[in-house]
Amino acid sequence: SSSSSSSSSSSSNSNSLEGATAAQLDEMLRRREDQKSASRGLGLRCSGCGAWLHSNDPEEHGYIPEEAHAAFSSTSGRKKSFKVPMGVPVDWVPDAVEVMRDTSVKYKTLTRLATCQRCYRLQHYHRTGPAVSGGFYRMEGGRAWQHEAEIVEKIVRRLRKQSLVLMVIDILDFETSLVPELFDACRNRQMPVIFVINKVDCLPGGATDEKLERVKVWVRRMSRQIRNVRSSDIVLVSAKSSFGFDKLEQRLRHHLDPQDPKWIYVLGRVNAGKSTFVNRFLWYVGHRHQGTVHHKRTVGGVTRSPIPGTTLHFVSFPLPKQFRLVDTPGIPSSNQLTAKLNEGIDLYSMMPRKKINPISYVLHTGRTLLVGALARIDQVQGGGVTFVTSFFSTDVTLHVCRTQKAQSLLERKAGDFFFPPHNREDWEALNPLVRHRVEVFGSSDRAWDDIVIAGVGWIAVSGFGTKLLDVWVPEGVKVFRRPSLLPNEMQSRGVTRFHVNHRARSPRIFRRKRAIVKAKRDKELRDSLRADQADVESQEAADVDLDEDVPFVDISNSADLSQEFDIVPSAEPTVASSRDRRA
Repeated sequence: SSSSSSSSSSSSNSNSLEGATAAQLDEMLRRREDQKSASRGLGLRCSGCGAWLHSNDPEEHGYIPEEAHAAFSSTSGRKKSFKVPMGVPVDWVPDAVEVMRDTSVKYKTLTRLATCQRCYRLQHYHRTGPAVSGGFYRMEGGRAWQHEAEIVEKIVRRLRKQSLVLMVIDILDFETSLVPELFDACRNRQMPVIFVINKVDCLPGGATDEKLERVKVWVRRMSRQIRNVRSSDIVLVSAKSSFGFDKLEQRLRHHLDPQDPKWIYVLGRVNAGKSTFVNRFLWYVGHRHQGTVHHKRTVGGVTRSPIPGTTLHFVSFPLPKQFRLVDTPGIPSSNQLTAKLNEGIDLYSMMPRKKINPISYVLHTGRTLLVGALARIDQVQGGGVTFVTSFFSTDVTLHVCRTQKAQSLLERKAGDFFFPPHNREDWEALNPLVRHRVEVFGSSDRAWDDIVIAGVGWIAVSGFGTKLLDVWVPEGVKVFRRPSLLPNEMQSRGVTRFHVNHRARSPRIFRRKRAIVKAKRDKELRDSLRADQADVESQEAADVDLDEDVPFVDISNSADLSQEFDIVPSAEPTVASSRDRRA
């Protein structure tokens, strides 16, 4: 009877596997992997990236030191902290003494959630730290992803049916952050998609209704796929300042029914602002189970940083009436310049965190605009004057020089006077640069074309006539020509006479660069001292021949060893490790 029951159960399992779809099989495999990860780890997920917490391997994602994890609750992964005021507590105060109450939030009880070591460093120190392996970007067999379509397919398979998709798009990097494959996959599964155009607070000028409507029309014209979506399903928001969330709420009420709870997935490209959007959305709906979140300092909540691939797993949050909000890993791209850099200071310098301040310079034939040490724009041909309005982060240096001296300037001053990157070794890894020849047309004071460098920013070219420009970028980085997003900035702001101290050469930047140089020298000194100490120990160590099958050495019975090495006899045997055997 036992054999018949086992055969029937195996046949039923085989029948269920045969009838399961690819999405169901992927869901079963995912649950099995999660169970294995939970059994190996501490049974809790990191609140910042979604990885299972463990204290086994520091090079694996989700690692947290045991002493750090001991401070949190083993069941909920929370801890409460309270800042004690300075001074001595007293039982009573004389009547003549005035009592002043401090109602500020600095003495408020803070709730912290357990995060892995990697997320803690990103949130508090903005440091990348050593690279970790694994996460959602590890494919079957432990191999790394080869094409972004693999990540798109892996994410879409895990989406529940009858769900709502919020596709976050970066308005500052529109061409790269828009993923047509992801949009088509969601539409094929009959999932409604709302396009959330993020970072509109970084656009120069005021956020007037007329300007935002013009940006919305520009967004719909820029993509053929978005034309299939109603204009009301394109919402302009700012995840940093919560601008536009009231209009997003109206669209969510149109797609959601309280009687039919759905899961809301936040999808998009890396560095599009998905995690910042999730934190702000939870704050907007009054979610109380995320712990203390500092939106301005980017501490707490889901980890947000300009490092591509910060979120490593799906991070789910329960909402009222059985709704659920899910943050997902970003779709990686090898065509962005941010994928070529590794240092945290370089990535933070390239990502605009406040309103962009466009600046217009004059170029002639034979003149070059250097964008940090990342790219250069040469004017090859074009009669008359060319006005180049740059839309880059204020931490990126800009420099105008003659084309014949551009390469020598970069070779001499890259990483020192032109940055990012701030290290010369990182600049050498980006070379050689590849040339892209672009032909644009402009009128006297209005820009008709933009030239976009993926992951960095763009320039608007104005000036009457046709211009021929050479854009030099690292290999693999894409360059786009598109209709101008903000065509009248040069007309409204005027032209600026070039000066070397206009951008990213403030005392704050130079203090940061000196700190980078000091940290690098200290690390080299530590490594050299450790190497010297290891050499000294290896020279002074004496070899002792022991059989491999000896489990331990009883020093109390080894008179020869005691006399030779001056060892005090011990009453208990000691286990001989590999280091003890060498000694």
